[in-house]
Amino acid sequence: MQEKVRLLMEETGCEQGEAELALELTGHDLEKAIRTIESLLRHIYALKGKFYFPEKNLYGLLLVVINTKTENILRLRTVVSYNPSLYENAPEMDWYALEKLIFSCRLDEGSIPEYTQDVEQRLGEYFAQCREALFKADAAMFADIMNRFFAPDKIVSRFAVEELNLAQFRHLPAKQAVPAAAASDEPAESGTVWLQVALIEDKSGKEARRLGEGEIILSEIVDTRDIAHYLAHLIGSRRGESMVPLPAVIRKIDVDRNESEIQVYYAPGIVGIARVSNDFRVKVVEAVTAPWWKKILPWNS
Repeated sequence: MQEKVRLLMEETGCEQGEAELALELTGHDLEKAIRTIESLLRHIYALKGKFYFPEKNLYGLLLVVINTKTENILRLRTVVSYNPSLYENAPEMDWYALEKLIFSCRLDEGSIPEYTQDVEQRLGEYFAQCREALFKADAAMFADIMNRFFAPDKIVSRFAVEELNLAQFRHLPAKQAVPAAAASDEPAESGTVWLQVALIEDKSGKEARRLGEGEIILSEIVDTRDIAHYLAHLIGSRRGESMVPLPAVIRKIDVDRNESEIQVYYAPGIVGIARVSNDFRVKVVEAVTAPWWKKILPWNS
């Protein structure tokens, strides 16, 4: 009995009393108890919004999924674009539909990938400074957080809050959101989907050990999970049943005695990870230019 209680608590994050009650109600059937707890726990909220900069003609969508009990951020997704059609979407839509829409909009013409990535990174850092207000899961408080985040730039925005139970959130299983990064020594970044990828070999290319951050190389998504197939389709790496090579920016490389672990960036929140021998030769497509958007949209230092 105590082992089932422990497993139920680990699987769902519930309290001991909640686990014991769920097991009693289900005749000590662990699977049924998990489903029962998932339908009852309601500590998860999706903070959803749209915003635009009137003076810069930029438009954005934002999704932040939080657990108010554990005070964890479970999802952080955003997109910023020149396309005004983004602002036609209602933040009251289902959180999962909004997440898919954000991924899709990142690939549309007019999106600003570098700026979007920078916004996500800085939001994660900023939320750590205003945790008390964030985990109130209140739309008005969240609007105030976002206004202060973008200041002195002014935004016009609209936000909504959706309450979820654990079963609803696991519509896209949380365990699928963090793959092979668990194999590395570094903790997975909040809101980042890690994909297993393979690098495309080029006999006349550059040795893996000599690659540098910012270089663009060819890669192929080899991750077999459902979420990987979905994201591969969104970012153009999947054609029907076949995977095609995709250019990706090296964002980090760790070289040890025999192997190199290479992280590549596809889009905000989508990172690939590959391990190859140090003498494995990879084709370098091109160098990355300086982020031009910082001249247009400078962050305050």
